[in-house]
Amino acid sequence: MKPQRETWGTKIGLILAAAGNAVGLGNLLRFPSKAALYGGGAFMLPYFISLILLGLPVMLIEWVIGRYAGRYGHGSMTGIIGLFFKQASWARALGSLGVAIPILIVMYYIYIESWTLGFAFLSLFGMMPEPVSSPDPKVAMDPYLKFFKEYTSPSLLAGFFFWITLFINWIILQRGIARGIEITAKIGMPLLIIMGIFLGVISLSTNNWAGLEGLKFIYNLNFSGLKDPMIWIEASGQIFFTLSLGMGAIATYASYVKPREDVVKAGLWTAGVNEFVEVIIGASIAIPAAFAMFGALAVPELAKEGTFRIGFMTMPAILMNLPFGQILSFVWFMLLFIAALTSSLALIQPMVALFEDEMKWSHTKSVTVSMIIVIIGAHLCAFLPHFLDEFDFWAGAVFLLIYALLEIIIFLWVFGINNFYQELIRDSVIKIPKFFVYIMAIISPLFIVLIGYFWFSEKLLEVLAEEDPYKWLARAFIMAFIFFLGIIAIISRKRVLEGPVL
Repeated sequence: MKPQRETWGTKIGLILAAAGNAVGLGNLLRFPSKAALYGGGAFMLPYFISLILLGLPVMLIEWVIGRYAGRYGHGSMTGIIGLFFKQASWARALGSLGVAIPILIVMYYIYIESWTLGFAFLSLFGMMPEPVSSPDPKVAMDPYLKFFKEYTSPSLLAGFFFWITLFINWIILQRGIARGIEITAKIGMPLLIIMGIFLGVISLSTNNWAGLEGLKFIYNLNFSGLKDPMIWIEASGQIFFTLSLGMGAIATYASYVKPREDVVKAGLWTAGVNEFVEVIIGASIAIPAAFAMFGALAVPELAKEGTFRIGFMTMPAILMNLPFGQILSFVWFMLLFIAALTSSLALIQPMVALFEDEMKWSHTKSVTVSMIIVIIGAHLCAFLPHFLDEFDFWAGAVFLLIYALLEIIIFLWVFGINNFYQELIRDSVIKIPKFFVYIMAIISPLFIVLIGYFWFSEKLLEVLAEEDPYKWLARAFIMAFIFFLGIIAIISRKRVLEGPVL
């Protein structure tokens, strides 16, 4: 008798785990830096439009299809896409890209995650540099800039926390969906929200509530951004990244729901919690704090330096100058670590599902092999130049757009709009009008194609023109890894043909 697939234990556990999948470093670091860099309110209008026309449709598609595929015993995109083409080898190989994307992302993401854990404990035990009080952000951040470079060189200290982070992920995944990921989310997500609100109040109230000016900067909506293609590219990219779309992770989580789960409500809750953490908590910490300490003119310049500068240099420079600075810095980095941890677990689970559902391996073996693969890739990103950047560019940007478009074509047009709509409203309290499915099927892919055109014309040729050997080595690794998963998809085909197909 075929063993029954594991399911989420409780509805609240499902929502918190799915929200933890979406909530990550993108909410607390990437979002505020992008908003600051592209004019605050000018960024927010394209952001919210992208959320409605792109984010929510693709989110609901992955939830609906994940639940549907779970009934047939599939949780990875290899098996899910195979369902719609009678498990044809080419379809399963195409689906394997939806496993490669999250794993390639987590290979560099988990290394950054380990930085947050390391900086948290170094802050708590007084091992961070002494703060320098100065209105000049460059002077104030200089000790932390030097410290960051030394720590991530990489150092033995960084390696220690790196392996602790890998071990934590391994142990939680080994415990499974309900006893591992769900319990982690039940503890971590409420703690994350409490710490985020606490730090938001601290940031906004700094220097007699001068931080409120930073919040006004972000939410002073204006229409200038609607005319700038680059702002649309960045806003839509942020929506993809923050909601974990186009990478199959949401569909994998949805495959473990109970057969009559209301996935519309689950999807809307997931998006809602994620947006609360991003546009309320994320907007209330880093940018307001920088406004209060360094003034309005410094914020765009800080944002140009990227998310690492804001997270690991700007924020320590600000928090360590406040009363109980060590504690505040510890809370900040633990906030980042919890956000990163819930995301990294979700990014690894599609490969675990691939080995369990398609190769028919035991859970222990599936987790072990998945973690070994992640460890190899993560060490390449840690020790070889440009690997981290290349993985982020291809897996965290190019492949996301391509795969989201494929999801819409297959899950709406191949499956059929009527079939999808019936699956969408099945067991759902909220009966979404059918015209919204046509927005998913027509408007959303056109939006992706338009954004992709502008983005590729801006970035792709420029990137491919670079001749750095390490970048080409990273690209070779990416292609080899995708080929490896394609082979797994094909050789595991015989093992699933005994089960039901579409």
